[in-house]
Amino acid sequence: MSKQSNIVCGIHHLKLAMEYFEDFGREHPGTKGADLFKLYNRKLDWILKDLITHPSLPQQVRDGIKAEINSDLMTVPAIAEKVSLLKPESREAVEELIDTILAGAEVIIENKKEATQ
Repeated sequence: MSKQSNIVCGIHHLKLAMEYFEDFGREHPGTKGADLFKLYNRKLDWILKDLITHPSLPQQVRDGIKAEINSDLMTVPAIAEKVSLLKPESREAVEELIDTILAGAEVIIENKKEATQ
């Protein structure tokens, strides 16, 4: 796993933990657990803010981390879930497409149904 992937996974796990803690608070308002998880969420939020402001990280890295923090938390799991439903050949094609995009190539997807109408 690449360093970049590790950072992305770490951010996703922090954000996911925050979402679970917030969900607990919504389900059990006013409880000691809800208060405790609110405290933990403030600490997790501090970690995320520190990542995007820490002066020892290059600005490009901080910008990437900030973009990841602001991204949709459920997109990556949703993509993985959908890919798992594909036939093996299709999964391989999707992996090749992703590799092509990551390599910086421009990819144009044409809808054949619309093109033939």
